[in-house]
Amino acid sequence: MPATARDDATLAVERHADGLVVLSFWVPGHRQNVLTERVVSDLAAALDEIDGRGRGWTPRGVIIRSGRDGSFFAGADISRIDRLWDRTDAEIEALCDAGRALFGRLSARPWPSVAIIDGACLGGGLELALGCDLRVATTDARTLLGLPEVKLGLLPGWGGTVRMPRLVGPGPAIEMAVAGESITGRMAERIGLVDALVPAEHALEAARRLIDRCGSNGDVQARRRRLAEPVAIDPLERDFLESSAAAVILGRTAGHYPAPPAILATMLRGCEVPAVEAGRIESSAFAALVRTPVARQLVRVFRIGERNRHDSGVGGDGATGETVGGAADRGSRSLPDDATGGVRAPAVVGAGIMGAGIAASHLRAGCAVTLVDVDERVLGASIAGVLDEAAWDRTTKRTDADAALALAGRLRSSSRLAALAGADFVVESVVERPDVKHRVLAEIESIVGPAAVITTNTSTNPIARLADAFVDASRFCGLHFFNPVRRMTLVEVVRGPATSDATVARAVAHAKRLGKCPVVVRDSPGFLVNRVLMPYLHEAVEMVREGVDCRRIDRVARQFGMPMGPIELYDMIGLDTAFYAGLVLGAAFGDRIEPSPVIPALVKSGRLGRKSGAGFYAYASGGQRARITAPDEAAAAIVMRYRVDAPAAPPTEATIADRLLLPMLLESLRVLDEGIVRDPRDVDLAVIHALGFPAFRGGLLAWADTLGAAEVVRRLEPLAALGPRMLPTDGLLALARAGGSFTA
Repeated sequence: MPATARDDATLAVERHADGLVVLSFWVPGHRQNVLTERVVSDLAAALDEIDGRGRGWTPRGVIIRSGRDGSFFAGADISRIDRLWDRTDAEIEALCDAGRALFGRLSARPWPSVAIIDGACLGGGLELALGCDLRVATTDARTLLGLPEVKLGLLPGWGGTVRMPRLVGPGPAIEMAVAGESITGRMAERIGLVDALVPAEHALEAARRLIDRCGSNGDVQARRRRLAEPVAIDPLERDFLESSAAAVILGRTAGHYPAPPAILATMLRGCEVPAVEAGRIESSAFAALVRTPVARQLVRVFRIGERNRHDSGVGGDGATGETVGGAADRGSRSLPDDATGGVRAPAVVGAGIMGAGIAASHLRAGCAVTLVDVDERVLGASIAGVLDEAAWDRTTKRTDADAALALAGRLRSSSRLAALAGADFVVESVVERPDVKHRVLAEIESIVGPAAVITTNTSTNPIARLADAFVDASRFCGLHFFNPVRRMTLVEVVRGPATSDATVARAVAHAKRLGKCPVVVRDSPGFLVNRVLMPYLHEAVEMVREGVDCRRIDRVARQFGMPMGPIELYDMIGLDTAFYAGLVLGAAFGDRIEPSPVIPALVKSGRLGRKSGAGFYAYASGGQRARITAPDEAAAAIVMRYRVDAPAAPPTEATIADRLLLPMLLESLRVLDEGIVRDPRDVDLAVIHALGFPAFRGGLLAWADTLGAAEVVRRLEPLAALGPRMLPTDGLLALARAGGSFTA
């Protein structure tokens, strides 16, 4: 029979002649299906209708599926979480109980139910699928299953902690929920999360067969009874699972995130009792996590990430489409469709570490890409690495040889720039010498067509100066990737004085196609990230010069939540790289970021950091994966040549933290005052994605809001003797007087 639905409904009900009922969801107003209040009410109404037909009629089975291509359900509507902040624990628990009970109706009736998972099946979407008796996943690459609530500082609250461990076992369930990562349909089949894996065009027939097989032989009822009982687990195995998982969680989170240990405890306690009681444990744990400041900050971080995903790069606030900055088409409210994407023939020039990583990112994103390097030796040596990087499997933590072989057909390489003739988007990534870049960029422009966008991957070269190489500089911008390219998600899209809106929009769209998080910044020394980072690094070295142990400085930074301390970071970046960046920033902002004499002295001695086996620290070997053995004694001796007088009182850990972080905050305020970024949220997004600033603090400006402007000013007062770098800006003083917010 045809589908039936109200005009404003989110699902259609199909009643087939053979007794099957198919519920197909399509949620309007969203790019993917999400669990809105309307979805929940429509599902309840549909189940009421099925139950209410009565008079001996029972469907042969119910199938849940999405009517939207590539999306089962991508999770709950995030706006629903905002409404929980002011609710009581009892009210929150009641909402969890109601959602879990609704999904539970799918496996509590005489008829069996099957969920067809085609596309994203995340969070509440997976909990909806878990509420069904059986699950069919498709082989489509977009089919991903996961419980990402932990990334919002929460846990699954609609049955995920109850049903998942009963279905796949406590170990895999805990790992999946604690990590918050998605798995493919194939992996889901392997662990028993889905009952069949088929191509999308065969999914409905597979669901029918499951209903016929399991509905007729009593398998469904037996499974329901098993999933309602406690989970049988040996006490020694349970103790080992608890201790090992707790150790892994502590290693990953350093105790800063309450959700992972709460998930572990909730799942283990829930396994010991019947499913009904486990549900009450889940609701209570969810309500407790909603109250935490960490959850609020992580939800905010999620929101600014969503804003970024919808931002064209030329809108005033990432949503309205208003235009700020730009040159050739400044003031335009909309752009033609082909200006915001549609890259068909991307190319990368330069096969060094960064160029190879950028090329690999294109392959991973499904693009065919041309890689050009005039040095045939460098080009030839890079090809295998590009393919290995592109075929890296994060699940197995190794390169998928079959995938690498398949990707090889998408990689075209050449030692002649003439190979760029058909490119419509070029990323230049040659050596960071302005004279070389200037020459290469001019040659690229002479080869590619007039509509091609040309970008440069640079961390230090001014875009305005490089733009002198162009006849038409409106199609040129910076595209600053961070190393390592595969792991670092931020990309700075650097707008020069002549860069057009269309160029920025295409660069932003292409970066998103590569799975990156692009932030548009105006051309200035250090752009955004390096400008905010340098005061942090500079202050760390100044404290070392005062005699503070570098290990103590790094420990304080890690305790704050940074992934590594500033001295460790210096060694990882490379002291030679940092030296050059310091020269650029020192020339621009020397009154507060004066280049330290320590860095060039260490470089001159051959201590370049981790890659050379010695920097501030000594390493067991050279290379980016080398492990620290101890502070380098020879480096310490060099530092002491440039020793400066220390403050009268030895610094406390709180003082060390303030000296590291407050200069970063001051520089970010100057960035905002100068209009380098369009919105304060861009600063927080950038420092989280590029510098590892702790997401649980919401970003640099969100962290400052937890202190308040007046408190920031108070903390700066005892540091004023250190010079201009510790003096509050006029904007900060005004904010303190007004009691305003950094993130408003």
